[in-house]
Amino acid sequence: IWTIEGVSETGEIKDLQEAFVERNALQCGFCTPGMLLTLAEMMDRFPDASRDEIREYISGNYCRCTGYQAVVDAVEIAKEKSRAKGASA
Repeated sequence: IWTIEGVSETGEIKDLQEAFVERNALQCGFCTPGMLLTLAEMMDRFPDASRDEIREYISGNYCRCTGYQAVVDAVEIAKEKSRAKGASA
């Protein structure tokens, strides 16, 4: 079982975490670990997910602060960073 601490220490979700900070997608922080773990899985399984698909994928995570817009924006930023890294490799 991976926890937020485990995947943070490995650096595998660094781009996603940075994008969350950049887009202020972690306002109170209560839902953030669940969002990050859910979205890391989604990005691994469905790297080309649309904005609607991202919203559907996180629909089980309740967030009272962001309205999900900033979360979806953060995923878009993280996806771009991931693509850029893949292109340079």
